[in-house]
Amino acid sequence: MIEVVAKLGRGPVFLAGELLECVITFTNPLSAASTSASSEMLAWASAQIHCQFHASENRVALPPSDGSKHDVQAENETVFVPNRGERGQCILSTPPKILFCDLRLDPGESKSYSYCETLPIDGPPSFRGQSVKYVYKLTIGCQRVNSPIKLLRVPFRVLVLHGLKDYQCPQDEAVAPSNPFLEEEEGLKKDSRLADLATDLLMAATSRRSLRRSLPLGEPAAPTRAGMEASLLNGRPRVSTKPSKEFSSLRGNLINT
Repeated sequence: MIEVVAKLGRGPVFLAGELLECVITFTNPLSAASTSASSEMLAWASAQIHCQFHASENRVALPPSDGSKHDVQAENETVFVPNRGERGQCILSTPPKILFCDLRLDPGESKSYSYCETLPIDGPPSFRGQSVKYVYKLTIGCQRVNSPIKLLRVPFRVLVLHGLKDYQCPQDEAVAPSNPFLEEEEGLKKDSRLADLATDLLMAATSRRSLRRSLPLGEPAAPTRAGMEASLLNGRPRVSTKPSKEFSSLRGNLINT
């Protein structure tokens, strides 16, 4: 028996166009009954990324599928098909990459292989709704001689940020506060990683202040002529700002006394 462990380098969330790195370890566990004849042999192992689309038939009307097309390879257990046995249809897949061929592991021995692939920039984002689902998975397949293929699926999420491909970080506008005590290395670029570029894009979009300033609470706005005319058109009573005749006569009496 061979154990297969896959570990993503920086978590299960990625941006479209980012590099996905995964370390895959194959181990032949050591047991008390292990002997020199207990070595395990694998013919090959491959890895591939695919996006599976699934829609609820009760809520989404899909075009009828062509029943004349019959995929013979999908039924063959000796052919590497990442989405075998899954519901829905595969709408996106990367080319498969071979990890090794003819691997022999003695009892207690393990070997690790690195898989790297750039996620397609034009793919859909991950989404799990009641009607539609888009699920990304990294599938690792391995096979012994004269045995069916065994699959290991590692789910992950993909976020799509529109405008990231053509975005250039502004040089004359500082988005984040800088530290004058830290010296910047020459040739260091902000877009060295796609995640840093996405962070700059989000910060630049959210840090721009609006030119309009809201009035403080408790301070009413001064009435304008346009606003008073609009209130007259709407049928509202006009509030006169001139003093009434009674107030003027009362004021005159006070002055005369």
